[in-house]
Amino acid sequence: MGGGIRTARGSLKSECIRPGTPLSLEDARRLVEGYVEHYNNFRLNSAIGYITPKDVLAGRQQEIHAERDHKLEAARQQRQGHRQQAA
Repeated sequence: MGGGIRTARGSLKSECIRPGTPLSLEDARRLVEGYVEHYNNFRLNSAIGYITPKDVLAGRQQEIHAERDHKLEAARQQRQGHRQQAA
């Protein structure tokens, strides 16, 4: 089994199956379906630049990173302005 598969399997077990404690096969399927939905559409993934797999598939990486860079620069400038006012 490859490293990526082991990681995904471990995440599925620790973040979905163990906390959810399914009591039936149908319950387990429902839990896994919800987890996959969350993982693909909402959970930021560090291996792909802290964006969702859905955004990667949509080709939005550059747009998201540019937006983040813009927000970070605005925050830096705001902090600098606060420091200058305090001095």
